[in-house]
Amino acid sequence: MIDALYKFFYKKTRKKQFISFEEITFKINQDCFFNKLFFKINSNGITLIMGPNGAGKTLCMKIIAGLIQPLEGKIKFNEPKKPRISYVSQETVFLRRNVYDNLAYALKINKFSESEIKYRIESLVSIFNFKDFLYLSARKLSFGQQQLLSVIRSLIIKPDIILLDEPCSNIEPNLTKEIENILKKISVLGIKVILVTHDILQAKRLADDILFIHKGVILEQTKKEEFFKRPKSKFGANYIKGKLIN
Repeated sequence: MIDALYKFFYKKTRKKQFISFEEITFKINQDCFFNKLFFKINSNGITLIMGPNGAGKTLCMKIIAGLIQPLEGKIKFNEPKKPRISYVSQETVFLRRNVYDNLAYALKINKFSESEIKYRIESLVSIFNFKDFLYLSARKLSFGQQQLLSVIRSLIIKPDIILLDEPCSNIEPNLTKEIENILKKISVLGIKVILVTHDILQAKRLADDILFIHKGVILEQTKKEEFFKRPKSKFGANYIKGKLIN
């Protein structure tokens, strides 16, 4: 798989991605979710954003993706132009069409040629053994297959950064393993992977570094080994132990 992925994603000059939250403030009515939030992601590999429910993990992802605009502050990237970003949300949304058309949609709205669309789809479904599902309705796939399709769809635009919000929750173990293998391989090829998960074991399998957030505040940002062996905050330590965090 890695050789086929390399051929598909090869980019002569792929830069290390730099993402900076510059005093981001986000409010809904009187509820303040982020108050001058500042942090930087400046690493290769896979970054995991972890924290309890309502901590602000998904909000971080949507701001990076440009789906939500902050009230104050800005987000900076290292390239003169914004990097190409894919976002896999918790709620998979598909057109009422077959798998091929769902994969083609993102390319068509970006005005890719029919020949390029066909090449990209055929390449990825071959790599991920999804050819047998190509002309089935996307909405009739199992939930796990839909999650895998979401990941494939996110890769078809050849992103510089891929954001995934709980992509493996409630799916079959074999598909979890397949998605994890995909993420490991594309990260080796220089695509920055940022992943939200509550799964401690998945974090240990995948993460290069951890960003731990609680109530809209970054409490820890460190290498995986450091976070799990020597957490710096009591909230991080309790989270690792599976304790409820208020």
